[in-house]
Amino acid sequence: MSLTMQRKYRSRMAILAGLCFVLVGTGLAGAQTLPDVVATIQDQSITAEELTASIRGELLKLDMQRYQALKNGLDAMIGQRLMALEAKNRDMPVEQLRQEEITAKISPASEDDVKKFYEENKSRINQPFESIKGRIADYLDQRSRQQRERDFLRDLRKRYEVAIALEPPKVDVSADDDPVLGPNDARVTIIEFSDFECPYCRRVQPTLKRLLKEYEGQVRLVFRDFPLSFHKNAQKAAEAAQCAGDQDKFWPYHDKLFEQTALAPSDLKKYASELELDVDAFNTCLDSGKYAQEVAKDMRDGQAAGVNSTPSFFVNGQPLSGAVPYERFQELVEAALAQNQNAKQ
Repeated sequence: MSLTMQRKYRSRMAILAGLCFVLVGTGLAGAQTLPDVVATIQDQSITAEELTASIRGELLKLDMQRYQALKNGLDAMIGQRLMALEAKNRDMPVEQLRQEEITAKISPASEDDVKKFYEENKSRINQPFESIKGRIADYLDQRSRQQRERDFLRDLRKRYEVAIALEPPKVDVSADDDPVLGPNDARVTIIEFSDFECPYCRRVQPTLKRLLKEYEGQVRLVFRDFPLSFHKNAQKAAEAAQCAGDQDKFWPYHDKLFEQTALAPSDLKKYASELELDVDAFNTCLDSGKYAQEVAKDMRDGQAAGVNSTPSFFVNGQPLSGAVPYERFQELVEAALAQNQNAKQ
């Protein structure tokens, strides 16, 4: 077994071990239910509710791992059956169908493609081009094959009207009274827990703007604060944005903060001046800590929903963490819109 295969095997075994814990240890699949009291210390009790609340974030991650494993398995089964149906309709073996619709429709990676990939990833590859170019070409060919297969299966899903009942885990998260972009009656609500000093939160902003533009009227974004303790200026930056909101300038100020790296109190006041806010009113608000408790409430709500890093999102209740690509948001939004439509029918 190659080193790569060993790593894949260990990774798969780790996931399965996690799933076994989910299925047996937490009762999520009905294999075990927790007693009301899970432990006692003399006359003190630890209840199941206290236990699960204390590790809610970890349990949510396990829920998502379990769902992702189920989804991956379901996608594989659907793909196999769609291929078999299409092959039967064309009166040919499945392998011939794959040859005609996948293998024959991809082109081998060119020398230019290989060189481009090498140059873009040279710092991570750390090997001479001549010694690695064959493996890069194989990787690019495999990637093209996988993409072509995904495209073909997506077309088959539409043709054979695939309906999926498997649903991702959802979390009940309140929008509270926090700043919103988009209509209140939007079919999809994205709740973002964010930190103005977090580089990943900054990185995901163009993705969110693109999403709001391309799904205008269908998606709304709610911004909630989650300043991480090791970001020394994040708390005050969060309060400052709320102070700007007093003057109906939350979103311009929000954008301004994510364009900067300097977030000391003096910088926060300078940005208010640059946006032509009433500086005296802004400074009074910021210095008084008017919104410290509001920010703390966002933090508590986020922690109760399992948030432990930023940025964290909930797309109609489905958790999503990190500065993920646009396509990942799009997938969840499309699924939420489809589910919403099915519920109306």
